[in-house]
Amino acid sequence: MSSVTSVLSKREMSGSDTSTVTPMTARVDGKSPLVSVGLPVYNGENFVREAIQCLLDQTFSGWELVICDNCSTDDTVAICEEFAKCDRRIRVFRNPRNMGVSYNYNEVFRRARGKYFKWMSHDDLFAPEFIEECVQELETDDSLVLVFPKMCHVDGHGHVIRGQASELSVMGMTQESRGIQLMALAARSMDFIWLAYGLIRTDVVRECGALGLHAGDDQVLLFKVALRGRIKQIEREMFYRREHAEASTCKRGESTVRQRAKFAYADDNRRLVLPWCRLLKEHVICVWNIRRPLTSRMRCLRAVLRRFLAAWKFFVEEAFHSPVDALRTR
Repeated sequence: MSSVTSVLSKREMSGSDTSTVTPMTARVDGKSPLVSVGLPVYNGENFVREAIQCLLDQTFSGWELVICDNCSTDDTVAICEEFAKCDRRIRVFRNPRNMGVSYNYNEVFRRARGKYFKWMSHDDLFAPEFIEECVQELETDDSLVLVFPKMCHVDGHGHVIRGQASELSVMGMTQESRGIQLMALAARSMDFIWLAYGLIRTDVVRECGALGLHAGDDQVLLFKVALRGRIKQIEREMFYRREHAEASTCKRGESTVRQRAKFAYADDNRRLVLPWCRLLKEHVICVWNIRRPLTSRMRCLRAVLRRFLAAWKFFVEEAFHSPVDALRTR
């Protein structure tokens, strides 16, 4: 079976460049790149080289790569600095200690200078046309705040495991309709969380306050983004989410709620952690802040409650395990 990595390497070898983006559109001004890509990483020597190469192979060249290492203990920094020495668009920073994944994601965003922003993971892959096609969508439609291509899940060797579970576009014309649409997506499948790896308007992420330094903060951010504009999924498959034994998403069942809280933010010292209650609260706050009539907010709130009601088992588990976990750590 042909793997995604082999397909990408064939495109690289062909040397074809179908880019239609001119040098004038590649930068916001004479200094800032149009697109900032943020790579937060910790002990990613296994796949980080492939991830950076995906960016170097993009048909769109007006980007910068901001890498922030969370105090890795392997060769991650050496690999990243090797790329930075060969390409001035790549900047590498290192935290003095491991501050947690959400903190690090915010760090790469804080250093971004582009009009558009994209987070990338050290173990994911994306096609050479990813940035170019997303930029074209955002440049031609001001109502869009986030663009993301069709995706599939691959294993550690790049072999396709499965496609996405459902269409991920959120194209409603009002805040209320988009909020309802996103909640419906969230109730059907967790694939919607990968929208966070699409191309987003930087000012929108900044207005949303980026990530909230708690477990599930990417879900809250996507809800805030959807309330500010439309999210479009390009029909072409160009994003490949890698699932492997060391992936944090594959280890969630092996950790406690407190461990997951500190994984998001190392200085989170709360004894009692209720992540699903926190998620519900943050979504309710978002709805309350919508500048719409009360009836519209109530319809959106009903969609939020319906989504979280479908996850009732997690609330039950949380109500039991979180107090027990808190008592054990006293």
